[in-house]
This record gives sequence, structure tokens and C-alpha cells, in this order.
Amino acid sequence: MTTSAGKTKFVLNASAPAFPPVKPDRRCLFLTFSYGFPLTEGQIFSYFTRMYGPYVEEVFVYKPRPVGKVAKPSLFGKIMFKFPIIPDNVMGTKERVCFVIDGIPIQCKRFVSKKTKTATTANAASSSDGHE
Repeated sequence: MTTSAGKTKFVLNASAPAFPPVKPDRRCLFLTFSYGFPLTEGQIFSYFTRMYGPYVEEVFVYKPRPVGKVAKPSLFGKIMFKFPIIPDNVMGTKERVCFVIDGIPIQCKRFVSKKTKTATTANAASSSDGHE
């Protein structure tokens, strides 16, 4: 940063390393609903937008396939934010956080994709078998 005649001028370093891309998982939270008390994408989107600002990118609610003519309620979902700092703010240092949306309780925890779980399990197994 340089200053000239009271004005601040920012200079970019063309040889600076690029920012590493943020993995989408870091921007997500996994949501669990009480059985029989599902929430819609709209309810979740509205709540988190009210609480944390306009940083919700997308909400997914898993819709199970009906068994016969009976539709089962949704039990879980995922919320993706625009920035990874938002899930950090929501969770703080806690592993699980509970909210009540429109009178319905939900639990949030950090989202971990199946790919990440599989890689972590494989790494743990290879390091615990004594062969490195």
C-alpha cells in the first residue's frame, strides 16, 4: 500500500501465490430434523438469512421415496453458505448446535462428505496398522 497526496493506493503483487480454493464442505452444515417434524427449504433459508444475513447460498432437504402410497417425512438436510466463516460463526467451538425454526427443533453439525469420511477412514487405518 502506498500513499500519495493523502490518497491510499493499493498495489497487487502479480507474483503472489493464488488463494487456495475453499472446499464446498467448509461452507456447509448438516441439519437433522425430529421425526415427523420436517422443515422446507424455504423455512430454513428464511431462518438462517434472518439470523446470519444474506449469506445462504442454497438449502437442500432430502426427500425420501414414498413407500407405496405413504410419503415418509424428511429427516435431514444441508445448508450451504457463500463463505466458510458463516458455518464457523454458527457452530463456534461446539460439535452440535440446536435451533428452533417455526416451533420445530433442528440440530446442526459440520457437514462432512462421504468422500472426506472415506479418505479419513482409509488414512486412519493405514497409519494404525504399523506400516508407514
